[in-house]
Amino acid sequence: MLIAALAGIGAGAAHALAGPDHVLSLAPLAVGRRDAWRVGLRWGLGHGAGTLCWAVALLASISATRLQGMDRWAEAAAGLALVAMGIVGLRRRQAHEPGPAPRGIFVVGLVHGASGGSALLLLLPAVVAGSGIHTANYLAGFVAGSTVAMTALTASLARLSMAGGRSARVMARAGRMASLASLALGAFWIGRGVVG
Repeated sequence: MLIAALAGIGAGAAHALAGPDHVLSLAPLAVGRRDAWRVGLRWGLGHGAGTLCWAVALLASISATRLQGMDRWAEAAAGLALVAMGIVGLRRRQAHEPGPAPRGIFVVGLVHGASGGSALLLLLPAVVAGSGIHTANYLAGFVAGSTVAMTALTASLARLSMAGGRSARVMARAGRMASLASLALGAFWIGRGVVG
């Protein structure tokens, strides 16, 4: 049981930190924020909830699932979330606002967790775990690992952006660049998902 939980924690953390979509969706909200860890926590909890939705669907329909077709549309949905976060980041920088409501951050994490095609591969060990308790331990570990990793990532992004007394102008530029990168990757994924 412990091995299943540890494997889930490792897979969740690796998944959270390896995806450019995760970093780019959070960077616009983390740059220059002292409480950025809260953004990562809320996003991570939403991502975990979305991933659990995938796991339940996958476990319920494993024999009838065509992963390739689902992955394409899932990527397009994640692209929409990236575009949304890019727009929110740009608006935040223009209006000098702290960012979206905590519920909005959770929802974007939920969309990412429910639409990430690569998470499907990482959920396969839960499918073949053999027992319900091993499956539950793996999934709980996955959610915990990805949430902790995203919390640490946003805290690190914020700390890096504020290190060395960077000027407000430099932080605003970094925030705009992160937002534009999020928009670009999101548009690319939408195009590839819809056309591809």
